[in-house]
Amino acid sequence: MTWLPSRLNGERDVPMWTALAIALILVVQPGRTGAVILSVLIVLTITLLASKGWRIGWIGIIVLVGVGIALRLGVFDHRASDVLDVTGDALRRAFLGFSPWGHGFSSSRPTGAPFPYGPIGLFWYTPAIDAPRELELFVSCTILALLAVRGRPLGLAVYATAPTLVLTATDGSNDTSAGLLILIALVLAAKRPWLGAVALAVAIAFKPYAAAWAPALLVYGGWTAVAALGLTSLVVWAPSALNWGILNYFRSLQMAEETHFSTYWSFGVIYEQVFARSAPREALNAMRLVLAATIGITTLWFIKSMDRVILSGLLVFAIVMFGGYWGSYAYLGAIAPIICWRLDDWLGIPAPSMIASAPGAPKQTDTTTGPATAI
Repeated sequence: MTWLPSRLNGERDVPMWTALAIALILVVQPGRTGAVILSVLIVLTITLLASKGWRIGWIGIIVLVGVGIALRLGVFDHRASDVLDVTGDALRRAFLGFSPWGHGFSSSRPTGAPFPYGPIGLFWYTPAIDAPRELELFVSCTILALLAVRGRPLGLAVYATAPTLVLTATDGSNDTSAGLLILIALVLAAKRPWLGAVALAVAIAFKPYAAAWAPALLVYGGWTAVAALGLTSLVVWAPSALNWGILNYFRSLQMAEETHFSTYWSFGVIYEQVFARSAPREALNAMRLVLAATIGITTLWFIKSMDRVILSGLLVFAIVMFGGYWGSYAYLGAIAPIICWRLDDWLGIPAPSMIASAPGAPKQTDTTTGPATAI
């Protein structure tokens, strides 16, 4: 009976014990108290103590999922981003027959920010136009479920309890959904590069920064991946570009850059504090693109596995999104799913014995030295 705990004979179930210990550490946050936090701490402590004497297997996975959901529900009133507010207004504008691009919206903070995302970034929220934050919360819980089914507790523990990831699930940003789409694309690409390229094209049409993984994936997947990404992009973008004007979209991108009046979560912050002067916006933004392109091209020579595709994209993403004048902690929500998906393998932590031996359990693979068939 794989689901029932079994006694440990002197050894320790290291993977589960480590995951629960890290989750407990991440949940402890000075200044944050309340029934949810304290209840989660109690549950994690009891489960951690149980894992020292028993192989709790899937029970530990269920506890981590429950903790992740509880923490997200506990901060549902947190509002830090205006992205979903602007998305709702842009969607209503599109329903009225006007272009959602090239226009500033009064719901943004500060007023006048545009909708700078692709057509998928607009239509994704159509079913929840009046409740986009609820949809984002659902997406975050979906990622938790996917990590749980994978059965690797450390990555699940980090995603479930990391404070930044808990906040981005409901703070009004759209990076959690972007993270799900990027995760799907890269997982599919491990077995079918062309299919992963299709999914990545959709992710790029949701939020353009997903293109950070495109060069490495196209090198890894070859011409079939190139064709798949190109054709999918054409199909996804053409109707909106024709109806709303592609120039309006580029205008939105320009307006988005102009709305950032001060540095935040970026190299610009370091620059200002080190040199005690205002950061040069144009110079920093240009430098990040040049550096990202240089490093991205250089890494293409070493793309021999899906893990290297992932790492190349992560490096380009980090430089582009955090290396200029302005960034956001919410961007971590986009890269967290794929990092947590691979974290246990990267650290060499095996699946807990009860999970690894279960029928249909995911195979542990090493994709660091050659082509991967699964991640």
